[in-house]
Amino acid sequence: IHMASLSFCSKSFGFGDPGASFLVRRLLAGWDRMFPRQPDARRPITLDMLSSLCLQLCTTCTSEYEAVLFKAAFLLAFFGAFRSCEFLAASRSDSSGLALARSDVLIADRTLFIQLRRSKTDQTARGAEIVLHAAPAGQLCPVLTMGAFLAVRPRVDGNLFIHGDGSCLSRYQFLSVLRTCLAAQGYQAASFGIHSFRIGAAPQAAHQGLSAEQVRSVGRWWSNAYRSYVC
Repeated sequence: IHMASLSFCSKSFGFGDPGASFLVRRLLAGWDRMFPRQPDARRPITLDMLSSLCLQLCTTCTSEYEAVLFKAAFLLAFFGAFRSCEFLAASRSDSSGLALARSDVLIADRTLFIQLRRSKTDQTARGAEIVLHAAPAGQLCPVLTMGAFLAVRPRVDGNLFIHGDGSCLSRYQFLSVLRTCLAAQGYQAASFGIHSFRIGAAPQAAHQGLSAEQVRSVGRWWSNAYRSYVC
């Protein structure tokens, strides 16, 4: 349990903040020294890997539509630094409305506008707009890829990423296809997860010359957690 959660609950019931106690803070510092946090074992998806994965989809997927679907999802996950719960459904029949919906996405003037209605760090659902610009010719482009997907996507409301039969693209399916592509490329697939796109997005943003504050903005990080991905 995070200390912040305990402090919030304590204050909600009219008690003091246990985290403000000198003794508690010293105990926590000692605990960190005795049991240091383990580094994130998940490996990042790099831009070069992303390019190879997109090419691999042509032979991994069962149809052209599925290849376009997964390519659009891969590129959105990477360039938008999305968490899995923000853009993917929990299951093929998920009707919770928590994943990205078709109505959350708009393409105009070679720019992709995404309305993120809720996220892990936005529990009050204030929402955030994510803006992705078209990439130069010859490079992976989330805008053009999303446009190609929307052109063939069934014209129905609901979740953005759906199969040809209208069922949702689930997190399990996304991970399964990702790891199949990785294995075909010679990678240790088990070392990667959906979060690997988000992990890879931080160093890519830094490599492009973005400041620390801009990198935080890209991934909607409200702490310095992104630093472990950039270093």
